[in-house]
Amino acid sequence: MNRISTAGAHNALVQYMLKNESALNSAEVQESTSAKSTTYAGLSSAGGNVKLLVNLESEVSYSSTLITNADNAVTKIDAIASDITSISSIATSLKTAISEAMSTDQTSRSTYQEEASGWLTDVASILNDTYGGQYLFGGSDTNHAPVSVDSSTYPAQTSSSGADTSYYSGNDTLATVRLSSTQSVSYGVTAGDPSIEKLMRAMSMISNTNPLDDTTLTTALDLVNDASDGLSDISQTLSDTSSRIQKASSHLSDINSFASTQSSDLKSVDLAEVSTTVTTLQTSLEATMQAIAASQKMSLANYL
Repeated sequence: MNRISTAGAHNALVQYMLKNESALNSAEVQESTSAKSTTYAGLSSAGGNVKLLVNLESEVSYSSTLITNADNAVTKIDAIASDITSISSIATSLKTAISEAMSTDQTSRSTYQEEASGWLTDVASILNDTYGGQYLFGGSDTNHAPVSVDSSTYPAQTSSSGADTSYYSGNDTLATVRLSSTQSVSYGVTAGDPSIEKLMRAMSMISNTNPLDDTTLTTALDLVNDASDGLSDISQTLSDTSSRIQKASSHLSDINSFASTQSSDLKSVDLAEVSTTVTTLQTSLEATMQAIAASQKMSLANYL
């Protein structure tokens, strides 16, 4: 009977030792990773709220994507705004040139025509600017240069010409950025905008009208004044849109930070607590192994 009892105690100690080893291994993994488990199944077994964790991780991923897109949109708007500022500067220079030309006789106005022609080319070049390999002023057609002022594309304008956007080959669809599952914002401006068209027409009129008469200069000046006002409005709209997107991005960052923290809390362990558990299990395992060694000696003695 003593032999049977000794064998039973030995087996019980072995089972206890194996259980302790498994618990110790799990605790050591938690200590090294700072996580309750490296799998959802393991987290569930550890009493973690897997459903909530999945939802939080999904929110972090989605908000991160929105933040990236919002920040890219703001950078793109900055590039557009910078180009509009450059075009506005040209419009201001053109107004000055027109005023000067009106104070001279027609035979001395060729210099102003050359300047207007150069500015027309400059504005066309600006309107063909790209960001990240995509054209900024062509609407949703971002793969092709939207503006050409070649005479075969954009005929010479006159003081009697109406609005003419034949220089523009893009469309009217602006870029959009999504700020939430239910909200998106359009932004940007196309080269076909009425303010830009008026400026293009004024420059074409001055550079192509011979002789450059007062009627043409007066009409051109009215167009440039309207264009300048419109470009100012465009700049303000771009600024307002940029601010709106930045505020949304900041809000998304707050959501992302909160969801990330909550997700981390669900997955993380208390390192001080798990370290104590590891020490306790190691001590218990050592004691069990000593007990098993003692039981083996006792068992051997029973046979001798």
